[in-house]
Amino acid sequence: MARGRVCWIWLALLLWGPSVFARNDTLAYPRALFHKVEFWKLIYTKYNTRQGVLHDAEDLSIIYQSVDLGPFGDQGRVDVQRMRVRDAINGILNKRGQNLTSFEKEILSKFPRYASRSRLSQAAGSIRFQLGQADRFRAGVINSYKYLRDIEKILKEEGAPDFIKYLPHVESSFQESAISKVGAAGLWQIMPATGRQFIRVDYAVDERLDPWLASRAAAKYLLQNYRRLREWPLALTAYNHGAGGVERAMRALGTSDIAEIAFQYSSRSFGFASRNFYAQFLAAVQVAQDYQKHFGNLELAKPHEFEELRLKKDTFFRDLSRQYVFNLAEFKKINLALRPVVYKNERAIPKGTLIRLPKGSKPADVAIASIDSKASQKILESAPPKPEIKLKVDSSRLDRPATATKVSEKAPPAPPLPVLGSMDQGSRYRVKNLVEGRAWIRVEVNESLSQIAEWAGVSAAEVRKWSGLSERGQARLGQKLLIRFENIAPERFEQRRQEYHAQIREDFFSRYKVNQLVDYAVQDGENLWSICYQKFEIPPWLLEEFNPEVSLLEIRKGTKLRIPRVENLPADVMTSSQNDGANL
Repeated sequence: MARGRVCWIWLALLLWGPSVFARNDTLAYPRALFHKVEFWKLIYTKYNTRQGVLHDAEDLSIIYQSVDLGPFGDQGRVDVQRMRVRDAINGILNKRGQNLTSFEKEILSKFPRYASRSRLSQAAGSIRFQLGQADRFRAGVINSYKYLRDIEKILKEEGAPDFIKYLPHVESSFQESAISKVGAAGLWQIMPATGRQFIRVDYAVDERLDPWLASRAAAKYLLQNYRRLREWPLALTAYNHGAGGVERAMRALGTSDIAEIAFQYSSRSFGFASRNFYAQFLAAVQVAQDYQKHFGNLELAKPHEFEELRLKKDTFFRDLSRQYVFNLAEFKKINLALRPVVYKNERAIPKGTLIRLPKGSKPADVAIASIDSKASQKILESAPPKPEIKLKVDSSRLDRPATATKVSEKAPPAPPLPVLGSMDQGSRYRVKNLVEGRAWIRVEVNESLSQIAEWAGVSAAEVRKWSGLSERGQARLGQKLLIRFENIAPERFEQRRQEYHAQIREDFFSRYKVNQLVDYAVQDGENLWSICYQKFEIPPWLLEEFNPEVSLLEIRKGTKLRIPRVENLPADVMTSSQNDGANL
């Protein structure tokens, strides 16, 4: 009997693997993370996005003071108050705790009674500002109910624990169309390279923005992390930092304890966000589960109701709109993966794409294949040609126009792109020096070996072999890779490559604008990664385009840079840009 039970368990493992136990896994809450969790609960419930707190970056129980940014979000107030706190700490050190001002006494009281001079000195250099999120979290709770029912179902089907459904509160505050400065998109803030492992991400369709398909992709990715790291706190941290980075932390400390890693591990890339990600998630879970305590009774959004169909052939949007009667605004809300070029009929919706029709539309079981073949062919032949993507440059402009230009159905121009810097963006993505169907391709910002291989229609292993790289070798920025154009024409490779970069820029400038340039000299120990992602929160491609005379490979101490300062577009401008009308 016992032997039979053991055999059954082994059979379950073979069939389902670790996910058998994932569904019943509980969410660990290490006591050592208590102050971190409480800090994030305050950020999520007490301070809105026009407020924030100055705090110690290492000990989140030390909150120096709150800062009101005013109606226009004046960040200068943060700098003034940060200097005041720093001066107070330095005053405490200089006076050796004697004859302190009332403000210095107030600041000193934040620390343990016998805090050492070295601890105070460290604190003077690690005063951090955290913007509040209460209004955003409240809105996220309301909006989440459009999707929670379906997310719970998807997680159950994938064998992932139910608590994962709260992760979008941390990632996007349940904003469906959220796009970060570094290119993460959707409810789950999935990066392009990660998304392509599970869903379609290209110039016509970006399923990272589809809440349902992205939820399944996120579940698969988290389960992949869990199988590798074996514990959910580590798998969730890897969602922010990468599984490889978490494994390095585990090896460095010889532990899988997330609390010890959060407090003890330090590396150039494992910064404040990574150290605090799991505590932030725990706080989000607690606030979301008990939202009435923090926000009162809310009128929660209702789930979307729709019918689904999967396209049997490449289909232009105008063709689809002739076959089904639906409200365009409602259609866009449930088909967020379709990019503007689809609605402008510059690109067909690819075969196999899942389309949702608002409830009450023509029944979803009426297949696109039922269209008369001759009429369908005639429509496809009259479709506008795919435009060549040209990345124009105009140094007099710093940001993209807020609204997209209406295009003619007869002769649609290439989609407008942000015009930046002073380099010729179009030429840098072309295939040059083609000899007997082969060419060396230079790896540019945002590109990877696997991405270049995909554009060429070959495997990453083939590119490694042709380029003389090791079996697991990865390409570096500026490195040249040998590509053989055996499966695709060089012109098609160029188009795919240019569309990829165009998508990054279009998405960025649909949410953000550059409002000024700041002169900056690179400090000792800084590099491209720390400057872009830790210090100024800008994508490297944007830094590159405003510094065409500087090679990103040669940034070192003393290098002079122009830093583009970025701010969010107003919500009404973002909405008008995202919902530009379709040409039917």
